[in-house]
Amino acid sequence: MRTTSFCRTAVYAVFLYCACSWAQEVQDLGTTEVSAPVSAGVAAAGAGYTEILPAAWEGKSLTAADLLSALPGVQAYKQGGLGSFQSVSIRGIAARNILICVDGVPLNDASGGAVNLSSIDLNQMEKVEVYKGNVPAKFGVSGLGGAVNFVTRNAVKRGGRVLAAYGTHNTWEGAFQVSSPVTDSVMFASSFATRHSDNDYEYTNRNGTQYNDDDDYTAIRENAQYTDVSGNVQFRMLHGNGYFSTLSVTASRFEGGNPGKEEQQTKVAKFVGESALLRYGLESAGYLDDRLFLAGGVSGRFDKNLSSTYYPLDHVGYGNSRFLQYGAATYKLVPEISAEFSPVNRLKTEARVAGEWERAEARGDSKDWALDRWTLLGSGDLYLQVFTYAGVGSEGSVQFLKDRLDDGVFVQPSGSRILEDAGERDATLSGRIYSRFGTSESPLSGEVSIGRFYQQPALMELYGTFPGALSNPDLKREKATRFEASGQFMFPGRRTSLRAAYFESHIEDGICWVISVELLRAENIARSLVRGAEFELNSSPSRFMDIVLRATFQKTEDRSHSNSYNGNMLPGEPARAYYAGATLHLPLHLDLAWVSEWRSVIYSDRANRMDQPAVATHRADLAYNPFEKTRLAFAVANITDETYRNFYTPFPMPGREYKFTIIQGF
Repeated sequence: MRTTSFCRTAVYAVFLYCACSWAQEVQDLGTTEVSAPVSAGVAAAGAGYTEILPAAWEGKSLTAADLLSALPGVQAYKQGGLGSFQSVSIRGIAARNILICVDGVPLNDASGGAVNLSSIDLNQMEKVEVYKGNVPAKFGVSGLGGAVNFVTRNAVKRGGRVLAAYGTHNTWEGAFQVSSPVTDSVMFASSFATRHSDNDYEYTNRNGTQYNDDDDYTAIRENAQYTDVSGNVQFRMLHGNGYFSTLSVTASRFEGGNPGKEEQQTKVAKFVGESALLRYGLESAGYLDDRLFLAGGVSGRFDKNLSSTYYPLDHVGYGNSRFLQYGAATYKLVPEISAEFSPVNRLKTEARVAGEWERAEARGDSKDWALDRWTLLGSGDLYLQVFTYAGVGSEGSVQFLKDRLDDGVFVQPSGSRILEDAGERDATLSGRIYSRFGTSESPLSGEVSIGRFYQQPALMELYGTFPGALSNPDLKREKATRFEASGQFMFPGRRTSLRAAYFESHIEDGICWVISVELLRAENIARSLVRGAEFELNSSPSRFMDIVLRATFQKTEDRSHSNSYNGNMLPGEPARAYYAGATLHLPLHLDLAWVSEWRSVIYSDRANRMDQPAVATHRADLAYNPFEKTRLAFAVANITDETYRNFYTPFPMPGREYKFTIIQGF
């Protein structure tokens, strides 16, 4: 790898891109975002940003991970049915480096690592924002691999809806939303949602002999049930001076069984999670002829996860040793202020300053421990529309961290070490420069960018906050150099759009967990190169049909110094993935949708010894709208009953599933 040569080439490409843009005719633009036809509830503004609307998931058998993985460049990782651990990677960047937010507030995972997307109920959401190429200044520009922001339903207009669904394995869902004015200046909105599944699907039990098919038999998944409940209350208030504020409270709780391995199913092991978010925001009226807007707010979040270990437990659920529980609770407080300023029509700036306090504490049988992290974060974005069809911009962030051990001493859960001082953290700078061309009316538009990003280790990685994990306070921050170029072409008539993007990432000091005698320790040992291209075609050839075609081609290469890993594919990343979907708008208010997906072989480990074969899955949805605000939907997932499982995994996936949904608006 020649990083210096890569950077030189990328900078030259940016310069050439900008220079070519100077030849364009001058005319006021006002915005650089490009729009594409909304197809199946997905709208895009450039290849780096996608907005997903409820039409993409309502009445369909989709989890948050399923929904996101339908996009080009996004891969999902699942460990089973509803409620199992699920995450996504974006353009070859691992899930732990993806920023996951709800209403702009980063989610905490009390046990560390990637955010579990299965705990997010899409029935609570108004839309999902996916940022592949960058993290906007409003989120702090942190996260090597982009960001996903789930936006809850807000108090904007009067109305509401009720949703009820039932499906295979005693899977059911219920949701209720209402929004109504309280006074002329106060709007109220509230929502409630719940989900459940027994997850008692059939699977092939290999009886502990993976290489011998003679003793395999069909078994039923046990102790895999899952239930969650979530709710949201929001007040939106207009003040006399033109300001308006929003107060919202969101809470959720989930609980499920932990079934264990296929031939060692358990009876009593389980996991429980709780979270709550309180947020208040105040936004100003426009100053200086609406050129300056100010906003501020404060949010507080609480998360707790607690797991009952399933090792060692026998087949009837009685432990051969002391029954263990382990987990963590995290508290987070984030005050922030931000501003948008456009001194002239062609220049737009945005800045945000935020402070964060995060505290993690032990729960369950783990030895007492507590950690604190104080963060000061500044971020900004500047964009100059040089000509009508071209502009240049830059964005960046600076982050200062200070970790503190509880009372100056931290006892590891493993009991093997006592730490008296927290590791010093250097200031972190991240940023990128980019150039855009095109307008919302021009047939051709696009963007090219290069950036250098850093991400600090999580508290769990530094101090090993769960049993069996060892501390490593000397962990270095992860680094990535990323180059991306994307374009969009709108065909005449604007009923068809083609988007394409090339991406390349060089990652250094990647953090991996190293296992030694059943103990884990995080180390900076990973280097990798990811390069690839993604394509998306959206078309509405007639008012009776919508078509979506997506493809991802990528090469993910482990560049670590170890001979065991160098040159291998990164875990969970296929070389190719395809998506094809079509929706027919039939007479009698019927809609029929079909989706087919295929991905090539992936590996579950860095050594590339545990492979998951290529797999194709198909699903269909039939919806009927007898009245304006009534929708009935029937969905069939995994029509061919493909097991699509890893040969080595203890988490078999469900087969064919059915689901019926009714949605009534008012």
